[in-house]
Amino acid sequence: MKIQTILPLALASLVFGCEAPLSSDEAGLLDAVAFVTGGQQEGAMPQGFETRWRRTVHGREIEYQSVGSHANFGQANDPHRDSRYVRIGVTITSPSKCVFKTVVTTEYSKGASRESFGDVTSEAATLDFNKVRRFDIEDGDSPNVVIEGTGWMCKQSGCQDMVKIAISAPRQEALTRTIESKQRAIDFIKKACPGTPR
Repeated sequence: MKIQTILPLALASLVFGCEAPLSSDEAGLLDAVAFVTGGQQEGAMPQGFETRWRRTVHGREIEYQSVGSHANFGQANDPHRDSRYVRIGVTITSPSKCVFKTVVTTEYSKGASRESFGDVTSEAATLDFNKVRRFDIEDGDSPNVVIEGTGWMCKQSGCQDMVKIAISAPRQEALTRTIESKQRAIDFIKKACPGTPR
């Protein structure tokens, strides 16, 4: 390639921001945050759903998707009562170090179709792990992931200082494995994002 051709291409990539793909560490961190905060994990079956989480990478973001039955199918007071299925999508990106943005989209099927969806609703959240001062698993009859820090999670409705995320599994023996997996993910996130000291 001639130098006259290379220079404009290099300038164009600077102007248009051809971003490098996610490194394995960056992808691992996004996956760990999605797993701990939302339960998304490639190949895992979300409770009440019919398809496993499917993970795809688009540039600097990771998307998870799964399809399940619409619980209010046929109920007169539900605006989506004609939709038999619901498709959940979760995208996660990291706009800056230890700050993560998640967008959860819900799409309703056109009638009984599993391929044709419309009526999308979405909710965005910003998770700032730089502000986190407590990040643990609370054991007990109903174990939780506890994340605490001043305004660490923000949605359109406002910011929260403390969030408890229930850990569940279909069987007791699976719960122990799930807790161990969550703990490994928490340790990984804490190493990358130590947060604020207590």
